[in-house]
Amino acid sequence: MDLALIKSAGELVALGHDLVQRGNFVGANEKYSDAARKFAKQGDAMGANIASSHAAVVAIGQQTANPMAYRIASQSLLNIGGFMMKIGLREIPANQLATELDLLATELEVLSLSPTNPQQFKDKAQALQTTAMQFRAKMTGQVLVIPELFNKTVMTGEAKAPALMALAEEALGESLILDDPKAAAEHYQSARLWWMQAGRQDFADAASIRVRAYGRAAKCWFCGREVSGEGIHFVTMACELTDVVKRTGEGSALPTFDPVSNAIFACRGCYSAVFKLADDLAVKRTQELEVKIERELNEIRAQIKNIRSGR
Repeated sequence: MDLALIKSAGELVALGHDLVQRGNFVGANEKYSDAARKFAKQGDAMGANIASSHAAVVAIGQQTANPMAYRIASQSLLNIGGFMMKIGLREIPANQLATELDLLATELEVLSLSPTNPQQFKDKAQALQTTAMQFRAKMTGQVLVIPELFNKTVMTGEAKAPALMALAEEALGESLILDDPKAAAEHYQSARLWWMQAGRQDFADAASIRVRAYGRAAKCWFCGREVSGEGIHFVTMACELTDVVKRTGEGSALPTFDPVSNAIFACRGCYSAVFKLADDLAVKRTQELEVKIERELNEIRAQIKNIRSGR
């Protein structure tokens, strides 16, 4: 065996550092893991913990959407306290990186929540706000290591906050839409401002659409009920309107139709009743056609049978 090919634990760590700088995180993980095993065999617990921590950090690159990967790396880092970790071209205290990883894991966990009722939307909003404040309090202007390492994105803890606050406002809006659409529109307006601060004009524009829809009010064409919250509590229905018909709504404080599309406004109750009636009629008509088709098929079968029997 060529002894020159046998690397020491320290040399394996150095190779791991080099592979990280080259962007080969899988290879780096293997070198760090090999180094950890060698340190452990030598009885060097600290060396093993340091190498294992490096391995855990670069392993995140294969599962950046998995919060557990961040938690595992964070716990490993806490075992080595303030040791200066070499991550790519940067050096950072292990405990500081552990804090970043915990926050990123929390962010992933909160973002993965899928609320189905108002209280769950409120809970998610609270969790998003808390996470935003923690990024500001614990990371402030520090450039985050993980986004820079795996996504080549320079982002500070402070820069994380606006997007999280925007999402919190949107969640609060969704928690209120069933009971108070105008209040929901106000939260989406706040979300729009946060998105603009985050530099996401696309999301700001999307929030503006919700502001207009949730804040819009109309009078139901059918029952005259006045409602707000387009798309939730009232909808538009395509139809044909003559000028005479349109004039019947003159003097009403709220519109009963959209003058641009000529679509009428219908409250959710009337809209669902119309469609239920349409569905019932469609089912009835389908059943009638099935009976008629079956009768005609039976007649055709009888004719074919007569032809084959020579009658």
